[in-house]
This record gives sequence, structure tokens and C-alpha cells, in this order.
Amino acid sequence: MVAFATTDLPSTINSVEKLEVWATTVLQHLHPSLTVIESTGNAELAISAAPFFITASDPDVWRYITRTSIQLNANWQRGAGKIWTHALDLSNAAIPTEFKS
Repeated sequence: MVAFATTDLPSTINSVEKLEVWATTVLQHLHPSLTVIESTGNAELAISAAPFFITASDPDVWRYITRTSIQLNANWQRGAGKIWTHALDLSNAAIPTEFKS
């Protein structure tokens, strides 16, 4: 598990949206080439995230687009608790210091 304490969160994170971007950036940094098989013979990156300039909107804007594949335990649908309590670990990596401020 990539463990963290709430004190690891930068003080500028004050919304779920900022938390999502921070967490996905940390996971991608720690696991840049981790792949998972999601269909027969097709490996996909487990975590991908990047800013994209979207010109289809009015006005044109930058958006941070993420995709994360987290394994759930096999009994998640029958188990008690919220879905996030059934998420399995990607690794035991530590969050680098530069992500904590």
C-alpha cells in the first residue's frame, strides 16, 4: 500500500478535485510502467494521467484527465463497507518528499 498520513497532504489541497489530481499524480510517479491485463492479450497502464488542452469546449481549457485501475477484493459486492475499503494495494512504495509540500 502507498501509505500516507493527512500531514503528507500539501496545505493547498482543500477540495476532492485537488486531492484526486494529487493522488493520481503520486500513483503515476510511483508506478509509471505498471500494466494490467483488462481484456485477453491487452495490457493497459494501471495509472495514466496528464494535462490536455481541450479545444472542443468554449472557451478552450486545460483539463487533467486520469485513468486508474485499482484491483478490488473478490468479495467486494457481498462485503460490508464502502467500495474503497475493498481496494487492494498497488505496492508498498513511499510517497516522495517533493509531493508533500
